Amino acid sequence: MTGALDNLVRQFGQPWLLWQGLVLLGCLGAAAGIAWAIGHKRESGSVWFGRFTIDGLLFPLLALGLTYSALLLMIRWQPAPILRIAVPILVSLAGIRFLARVLTVVFPASQLARMVERLFSWLAWIAAILWIAGVLQPVLAELDAIRFSIGKSRVSVLGLLEGLLSAGAVLVLTLWVSAALEKRVMRQSTGDLSLRRVAANVVRSGLLVIGVLVGLSTLGVDLTALAVLGGALRVGLGCGLE
Repeated sequence: MTGALDNLVRQFGQPWLLWQGLVLLGCLGAAAGIAWAIGHKRESGSVWFGRFTIDGLLFPLLALGLTYSALLLMIRWQPAPILRIAVPILVSLAGIRFLARVLTVVFPASQLARMVERLFSWLAWIAAILWIAGVLQPVLAELDAIRFSIGKSRVSVLGLLEGLLSAGAVLVLTLWVSAALEKRVMRQSTGDLSLRRVAANVVRSGLLVIGVLVGLSTLGVDLTALAVLGGALRVGLGCGLE
């Protein structure tokens, strides 16, 4: 399979490559300008804007949207290898920024969170390199062909990786939402501080339970047994409280 890097090498020296480079720089500059205009007066350290406005999630998402739109327009008239290379790089950057910023906000001093961030960063950049080189699809096909049994089901390595990524994305998104809600609850000036703290913990715990259940569902785990166990626990607690 021919990758975007091979196309770029074959077409090196074409005059329209310069225009593609300028278009890419324009997309990045526009994304940085929009992110700065929206977030330069907002609180530093947020998931969207990070510490320096453009090191948050918003910049790579804007850059990805603008670059992909430019790619769709340019391929109508000419090949666009530079933009094709930029797209997977920006996808990986957006994923890394999303995970890194959420973990920094939720677990600011956790070494385990930093390890998870570094591991995901390596995987994201490896996937981007395989995508650019044009070998990602063959690698995915090989992973899909490797199957093993879990109980009565046969699962491929690719399916397991996709399930883990989906479950991880759901849990990170849940942590983000719960942290935002907890912050809003703690900022309220009305009510007792201890009650607000309890309410924030309840909200976070409830959202995390929902996130774990959704994550297990994306992994293909049958939640029927968990539902039965939850019902039994409720009955037991009810009998014990009588």
